[in-house]
Amino acid sequence: MGLRKGFLIALTGLALALPVQFSAQSQNLDPYIFETFDSSSDEPKLKGQVEQDDVSASISYRQEKQDGYESWFPTVTVKFKGKTVATLEGTESSMPVALIQVTKMDPDNPYPAVVFATYTGGAHCCNEVKIITSQAQGQDWSVVDLGLFNGGPHEAADLDGDGWYEYAEIDNRFLYRFSSYAGSAAPAQIFALRNGELVDVTFEPRFQFIHRENAQSMEKELPEIMGQDWEKNGFLAAYVANKALIGELDDSWQTMLKYYDRDSDWGLSDCLEYDDQSNCLKEVKYDSYPDALRAFLIETGYIKEDFRADKTTFNTLSNKPPS
Repeated sequence: MGLRKGFLIALTGLALALPVQFSAQSQNLDPYIFETFDSSSDEPKLKGQVEQDDVSASISYRQEKQDGYESWFPTVTVKFKGKTVATLEGTESSMPVALIQVTKMDPDNPYPAVVFATYTGGAHCCNEVKIITSQAQGQDWSVVDLGLFNGGPHEAADLDGDGWYEYAEIDNRFLYRFSSYAGSAAPAQIFALRNGELVDVTFEPRFQFIHRENAQSMEKELPEIMGQDWEKNGFLAAYVANKALIGELDDSWQTMLKYYDRDSDWGLSDCLEYDDQSNCLKEVKYDSYPDALRAFLIETGYIKEDFRADKTTFNTLSNKPPS
């Protein structure tokens, strides 16, 4: 079983493969998913409903026009056994792009949850995802905010074939961290519902096949990207993280030490604390990219704090691209 193509952002030269392509949505035949955007049609579908078991979700739009600017506001209504249990308005967008899905996500809950994904518009951004779920008795419905992600709306999927659906994304913390957007890469990040709470299950062994597939893809990309004179470090950050996920941290760290761009200062400073006006109160600066990468991967959980790299390789290895 393979993860849907595109959950690894990788570049060939400066060509970027986005994690979600709208053009793939029209191929979706799942009866429990409704998408307002259909690339095969010139007109959006502004109303729709899906249901599973005792849970239904419907979507509608309201439109506002001001000074020649058009705004769309999607609203989802969730019903349980015919009674409305939640009404939620999505983010304003310049185009009506959204998705609703009714699917079983929580092994602790016999009832399906509702995935509500909306497109905010803007460069590379954003897929805003909210999950509407109940307690095990079907009462006290609540909204779990999954967050904002690069790209556009897409559905949850049963990644490991156990009958429960997860929401797979890329780890957006890697974007812009050590390179521009075009130079960035990121490992997969996987979320699940457990007893009504959102859980990051990226590191669970059952998803190793996803990380191994991504690692294989990155290995194929590595020679060409390391042969470039620019923007290597964003790719290498994801490369090391992805290899760490499959227990191959040491080898990937040595590869990074061999090929990283020593002239780039992108990501060598980081703000650890902001005030309420987004001004940096506490900044840390690193002497080198390996130092900054190590701190970042510890912060994001990909490597342990006691990891010690062999820095004696800094000046002894050549910069010849791998073959």
